Amino acid sequence: MQESVTPTIPQSSQWAVTWNWVASDRLWTFLLVAIGAFSSVIYPHPPFVAFGAIAGTTLKPKRAIPVALSIWLMNQIYGYTMRQYPWSADSLLWGSMLGLGTLIVTALALLRPTFSQKTLRGHCLWIGAIVLVGFAVFESLILTVDWLLTGSHMLTWAIARSILINTTIWTITLALIHLVFARFTTRSHQPIA
Repeated sequence: MQESVTPTIPQSSQWAVTWNWVASDRLWTFLLVAIGAFSSVIYPHPPFVAFGAIAGTTLKPKRAIPVALSIWLMNQIYGYTMRQYPWSADSLLWGSMLGLGTLIVTALALLRPTFSQKTLRGHCLWIGAIVLVGFAVFESLILTVDWLLTGSHMLTWAIARSILINTTIWTITLALIHLVFARFTTRSHQPIA
């Protein structure tokens, strides 16, 4: 009787294989866009930093940039139609800066240093780092535009803390959804003995 041998993949490269499966899966792309679109219904300003960070850390560049920009664009369409944002130069500038900030966060997340590509732990560390850096960059951009338009800024520590907590909760939730999806994808790609 011959024993079935299942090939073993070293733990360090197992994450790379899993990440590639998920990053190439259209269902994960669709799910992320759908969650992003739905978030615009819940919040006037969804956590673009969280969506940019997750898109950039879970998708390949060819998909991450369009996904992040699609989430931003759907928010703008929903805002200018259903929420009746004013059609003014200031409003359009704000919307454009939100898009630029989302794009910058996504691009930073796409840098994916080597440590983040080898293990799940490194991946999670990179998500945490990029959310903090992305939050600082995104809010700095918003503060700059606010100062240029009004000559002052309205962002207090209490508001910034609230936005950071919201962004952190969304990031953790999206990362957990990604990990569950990755687990499901890994099981569906297991070789049959």
